[in-house]
Amino acid sequence: MKLPSLYVVSAGILLSCWQCVATAQQVQPPQLPQLLSQALSEDYALAQSHQSEHALTNQGNAVQSMPDPRVSVGMLNVPTDGFALNEQAMTQLKMGVSQMLPRGDSVALQRDALAAKAAEHPARRDLRKADVTRAITLAWIDIIILHNSKELVREQLQLLDQLTTAVENNYASSSGASQYDVLSMEVLHTALEDRLESLTSSQQTAIAGLSNWLTPMQQATLTNITPNEADQRWLTSLIGQSLLPVETSALLARLQQHPLVISRNTVINVQKIKQQQVATSFDPQWEFNASYAYRQDATNNTSRADFVSVGMSVDVPLFSRKVKQAALAATVAETESLETEKRLVIQQQLSEVNQLYARYPALHSRINRYEQTLLPLRQQHYEAALNAYTTASGNFSDVMQSHLALIDDQMKLLNLQGDMAALMTRLDYFLNPTTSELSGSSL
Repeated sequence: MKLPSLYVVSAGILLSCWQCVATAQQVQPPQLPQLLSQALSEDYALAQSHQSEHALTNQGNAVQSMPDPRVSVGMLNVPTDGFALNEQAMTQLKMGVSQMLPRGDSVALQRDALAAKAAEHPARRDLRKADVTRAITLAWIDIIILHNSKELVREQLQLLDQLTTAVENNYASSSGASQYDVLSMEVLHTALEDRLESLTSSQQTAIAGLSNWLTPMQQATLTNITPNEADQRWLTSLIGQSLLPVETSALLARLQQHPLVISRNTVINVQKIKQQQVATSFDPQWEFNASYAYRQDATNNTSRADFVSVGMSVDVPLFSRKVKQAALAATVAETESLETEKRLVIQQQLSEVNQLYARYPALHSRINRYEQTLLPLRQQHYEAALNAYTTASGNFSDVMQSHLALIDDQMKLLNLQGDMAALMTRLDYFLNPTTSELSGSSL
């Protein structure tokens, strides 16, 4: 039994993900930038952040430098026996004005607090952009890997169909193939079809997951989205990035610039201003007042002098001092708590970065082993088993086992490539959060 066409096909099985799917006939741009642009341009969280920042800015502009003065008008000492305004010398028409002064720097601190709260939002938006970029990039990597896996299974199904036809012909002509061989091919074909269906379902689920960051109008364009050749080149370049060791001090310096840490710094600034506001409550609050009292002439036309009064008042913290001291201690403790929280965030980020660096060498080594050694050996082993079977010197079960092992290792390589791309994406999230969507790690 001779199967030269099958031998040629099997020798041409594609061993890397970009070879499995590079079928585009014209140059196309990668689709990830478009997905990111769509997601960020219509992101509700970013829009809400802009609106909140605008509201806080307007609130800061609405803070008054001085409280409005109070004006009073009143009649004093009017006799009740006849209500004559010129009967008694004490009767007066009094007009007064009072002005309360702000306590310490409370006005400036109130404006600073609102400005500091508004300053939180740019950092929050940068963090949101980094989070969305990471999530969409990881989802897109999964979609590409699943697409490549499907193409690999389709290639194997095509090869299997040719081999099945040959085996069935040999079985029909009693040329060495058995019913067991035919059933084994049917079982393997059914198993590959099931794997293809599972991969298709996973890919559709991953595509549907992109709707978490896209509007309903944008989601309608994702139904038939398929990675193109440019997407494969992007993934290949991302996987091929070299990761060099970096000192802890350099990593800490990079993490200090992460939007999450910057956002924590802005929250700490707000709390520090709040602490100053509580301290300002210890300052006295002054009030100045002035009044003019008009008196009518006496009944005998004797002139009566008008009165002018000027005064001031200040509050005395006789009962509130202990309360204010407790409030100040609480704000100081809250500031220290936020500082500790920021250090905890940096520590957690550093730990995650170190874990990614620790995973890289083994992952890189395994990918090289699969690409350069294991898969070529699997391919040679399969070809040898197929050749032995075609020359009636080998068992068909050996061909099947070798074929299954080759498929499994090819799928493992795709998964390893996906893990490496995800590792680089996660590392860029921490070290290059503003440029991670297409750059790959720069370390």
